[in-house]
Amino acid sequence: MKRKFGIRQILVLALILICAIVPSFVKTPYMLGIFVTTFYIGCGTLAWSVLGSLTGEVSLGHAGFMGLGAYIGALLMNNHHITPWVGMIIAFVFVGLLAACLLAPCFVLSGSYFTLVTIAFSEAFRNLFTNWDYAGKGQGILVPLKEQGIYSMRWASKIPYYYIALIMFVLFYIILRKIDKSKLGYALKTIREDEETANAVGINPFKYKFIATFISAGLIAVVGVFYANYIGYINPDIMKQSQALNYVMPAIIGGIGSITGPLLGAIILTPLSEFLNASLSSIAGGLNLVVYAVIVIAVIVFRPTGIMGWYDHSKFKKNVNAKLDAVDAKLFGKRG
Repeated sequence: MKRKFGIRQILVLALILICAIVPSFVKTPYMLGIFVTTFYIGCGTLAWSVLGSLTGEVSLGHAGFMGLGAYIGALLMNNHHITPWVGMIIAFVFVGLLAACLLAPCFVLSGSYFTLVTIAFSEAFRNLFTNWDYAGKGQGILVPLKEQGIYSMRWASKIPYYYIALIMFVLFYIILRKIDKSKLGYALKTIREDEETANAVGINPFKYKFIATFISAGLIAVVGVFYANYIGYINPDIMKQSQALNYVMPAIIGGIGSITGPLLGAIILTPLSEFLNASLSSIAGGLNLVVYAVIVIAVIVFRPTGIMGWYDHSKFKKNVNAKLDAVDAKLFGKRG
């Protein structure tokens, strides 16, 4: 039986502690902004993974759900002075239920057909907000900085956003780990592997896909509320398909089959994208996107199961586990 607390958990806590003190050493807003972007995109990727990784239903409509959350948070704050913290709860429930109800008739579809449906819904949301007077039409909504503080979730400094994004990042990962190890997670993975087998053993695919869609869309709507207050301005362009890929690509590169993979993919790809943009855009417009695409394609071609897919079946993992187990034995004695 494995010990619940050991060197692995110590290393994770040490990593979180290091992240917690980063603002004490990183002073430039640009660098802090990269950290914040990495964290909220990581949250979006983890939210997408509930449906994409655990259930196996690839959605390219999560930018639409994220955008709905952003608009809900901004409109509630601007028009009704409702704090974004409450807005996150409202966005989670409303967007989660809306997405689950809209996609429920499409659960009979699979593969590219389901993906196309999610794109259609996302584009429908974008067109709606582009032409909706209440939501500012194509001009979007400005979230003013006139009332700074915890209630409005608005600050001139990036440091508060850094800590909120970090806490969200950790919480989302814990939620995904809990789901993965729960009855819900096992049911979703059974449906992913073989829906007919799931039916045969008493697992209702419709029920569990509905729950997964609710959680997935609801969580990314929470990210949208945070994004609206962090950026201070939103418009319908946040629902474009290019934005949806920001949440899908880290999962593909990191490894769709695992929970840690999407997290790892976000940590690698987001800073890489920012670095290429800063270093190559001045040389030739769009060159950064070309290099980024080449790197992503290379990983997909040579490591189609993603980084974690390779790691899980490598000798390197066995060696790492052996060394960590040895440290556990020295520090805490033999496992019981």
